[in-house]
Amino acid sequence: MTADWVIVTAPTDRGDAPSRVLTGAIRRLRDSRPEVEFRVAVLGGSETTITEALDDAAAAGAQSVLLVSGQTLGDAKQDSWIARIVGHWLRTRPAGASTPEVRVAPLLTEHDGFADLLEHAIEHGGKPARTTTAPIVSPAWEQVPAFTRHVLVCRGPRCSVEGARETAAALSRALDERGLDDDDVLTTVTGCLFPCALAPVVAVYPDGAWYRRVRPEQVDRLVDEHLIDGRPVPEWIARDLRAAGLAAAPSPE
Repeated sequence: MTADWVIVTAPTDRGDAPSRVLTGAIRRLRDSRPEVEFRVAVLGGSETTITEALDDAAAAGAQSVLLVSGQTLGDAKQDSWIARIVGHWLRTRPAGASTPEVRVAPLLTEHDGFADLLEHAIEHGGKPARTTTAPIVSPAWEQVPAFTRHVLVCRGPRCSVEGARETAAALSRALDERGLDDDDVLTTVTGCLFPCALAPVVAVYPDGAWYRRVRPEQVDRLVDEHLIDGRPVPEWIARDLRAAGLAAAPSPE
């Protein structure tokens, strides 16, 4: 089968950005197969997600899309999530919309050429390990940050599908517009926070407030009322751990 589009997938962009790491490989593929559109997408994270890449393929009129994992060893959990995400995308396509056939390629380890890659690595010999690397501890990392609230934005697979990237971007903009930085509110993009059916999920600590289905248009109010004024927005809260006695109240200043 010859696909119109090939989407090379990675589990996440925590660490190095897959799009940057795969730049050389994608360039070579485009040179050898100019008729095919190549993209890189992540299952969860801040880079282009698999569903966003599929949206682009459909909008471009692709008839067939092949998903190829950029990982070498298999991951049953990741494979299951990719199947769910693609199935969700296919089920929720608008009626009458053009929808390409989507297929999933076998793992790289299932190809005969994988042994050649290992052989090449062995022949290369690698680089010597050294003792002059940066230490794993430093006095600079002993200072506890002074922020008053920590906001966790889930970027797991399902939250990513439901728009968590746009929610995280809106939160970053709202904090910047109000002059709040990491010394005031620390925002952390996380992996799966587990209540996936409530996606996109946002949690605020030390308040123990878990918000459900947070959309970009809700962010300004969440910032103004909760993060600045200290008043959680009750109608958006999935669970308030402090009210349930499961989160400690902040120490008096």
